[in-house]
Amino acid sequence: MSLMAGNEKDTQFDMEEQEYDLEKNGFVHSSDDDDDDNNDDVDDNYDDVDDATEAFTSQNWPQSFRETTDSYTIAASPGFSLLGRSPSLTLRSRSIIEHDGKAPLLSDYEREEYDKLAKIPSRTSALGSLHEHLAGELPIGQGCSFTQTVFNGLNVMAGVGLLSTPYTIREGGWLSLVFLILFAIICCYTASLMRYCFESRAGIVTYPDIGEAAFGKSGRLFLSVALYVELYSYCVEFIILEGDNLSNLFPAMSLNWGGLHLDSMHFFALLTVFIVLPTVWLKDLRVISYLSAGGVIATVMIVFCLLFLGTVDHLGFSHTAKLVNWSGIPFAIGVYGFCYSGHSVFPNIYQSMANKKQFTSALITSFILCVIIYGSVAVMGYLMFGEDTASQITLNMPKHAVVSKVALWTTVINPFTKYPFYCHFSLLVIFLCRSVGIETICFLDNNTYALLLNPLARGIEEALPPHIANSSWCFYLLRTSLVISSLGVAFLVPFFGLMMALIGSLLSILVSMIFPALCFLKIVGKKATKSQVTISSAIVALGIFSAALGTYSSLTKIVERY
Repeated sequence: MSLMAGNEKDTQFDMEEQEYDLEKNGFVHSSDDDDDDNNDDVDDNYDDVDDATEAFTSQNWPQSFRETTDSYTIAASPGFSLLGRSPSLTLRSRSIIEHDGKAPLLSDYEREEYDKLAKIPSRTSALGSLHEHLAGELPIGQGCSFTQTVFNGLNVMAGVGLLSTPYTIREGGWLSLVFLILFAIICCYTASLMRYCFESRAGIVTYPDIGEAAFGKSGRLFLSVALYVELYSYCVEFIILEGDNLSNLFPAMSLNWGGLHLDSMHFFALLTVFIVLPTVWLKDLRVISYLSAGGVIATVMIVFCLLFLGTVDHLGFSHTAKLVNWSGIPFAIGVYGFCYSGHSVFPNIYQSMANKKQFTSALITSFILCVIIYGSVAVMGYLMFGEDTASQITLNMPKHAVVSKVALWTTVINPFTKYPFYCHFSLLVIFLCRSVGIETICFLDNNTYALLLNPLARGIEEALPPHIANSSWCFYLLRTSLVISSLGVAFLVPFFGLMMALIGSLLSILVSMIFPALCFLKIVGKKATKSQVTISSAIVALGIFSAALGTYSSLTKIVERY
């Protein structure tokens, strides 16, 4: 016992000494410095939490949300130093320090000290030193730079929603672009409100934490379920996306086996499931997440392909649209709500920043870039194809054009490029691409199936009894069942645009507009200014109205399709 006590004292002494050295070298600010810095950047109504305030802690479900959504950022990517000299740090939850739920790498005392530092946002580099000291690893770094944070934000938001933005003009007219800008402003504002929630009380680090701090256990449960359902619906969209684009590339492909007949779209949706299934069986997706930055590259590639078709290939921009089509506005509302829904990952991005005072500026920059990208694709796509614009702009591109094949293959193969088994699938892709006269285009998408499904699977495992959740058969059976069920939903509702509008209206607006504003009003309370209260209340009212209108419209049109 005396030896253990001596080791604990030595560990504590080393930690204090390392923290002092870091403060001396300017890597970590003292608490007094933090108070001074924050007061310069934040209103006086948002003074730092008093030392006497009890830190927020929660043992309620889910505990794995932060760890599993960390994979959506480039926080620890070793190759991202091109945008900043220091690699970034993402604070991981306890389960990431333990390997597969087995023997922990840290003792109880060491884990306690680790958790204490993890709750101090301004001391990320100190946490890196502690991790090096306790686990024998190299320092993780000092946090994301401003440029890296902007890239993270853009990578989270700029996804498959890009493909449907031209269709919103066809459905809602030119006036629908007003909602593109309006929703960007609102979602950027609600994301910035989340910062005040983090700073109101030490220990609030995830979106479910915000829900619990505002509305107790029921708030955490409701928000977590909404987030998991949203992620599951993205998996369904992924399967529809692959089926539509592959069937456009190979329209004659079908399956006739016994009494089973599958057309091209359903055949490729089934093939997609067989391809992604091994990836959801991977137990550690952190290495995969290092490559997620390529989603931005793929997005930019689609923009340039459209621009090339309209200018160099002389498709032109000659079509016009109505000023407004009121019956299509609800559809546009749902799609734009889908496009700006990155709030489940914004807490991870905030916690990974080296200078958290730049969070709001980084958000604004990311949203401005998203508006430019989404707006340019929407306008160019509709001007090129007019009333023939499809729910996915890639389906309109001329099949004979090389740049069209580049865009289609970029859309199709993006989600598969992050996985170890993909080296075999890549050979097939290379062969197919070269057979049509183009080189292989392999970019990376941030909306990857396994990364989307993993948080839901881990959340369900948490709710199961330990002896079941820790078994291998449960791991594989659960993930396989989720994949098969998402295929079933994709077969039942194979409408990419309407499904996107439904997700955006029913779930994304709730997560990105309504709930952040409600949580801010509840947590900050009387410290909020009158303008903040007024704006937040207006956002809640607008969000509820938009969600109800968009959900009803989407469901009605889906029923009409049958």
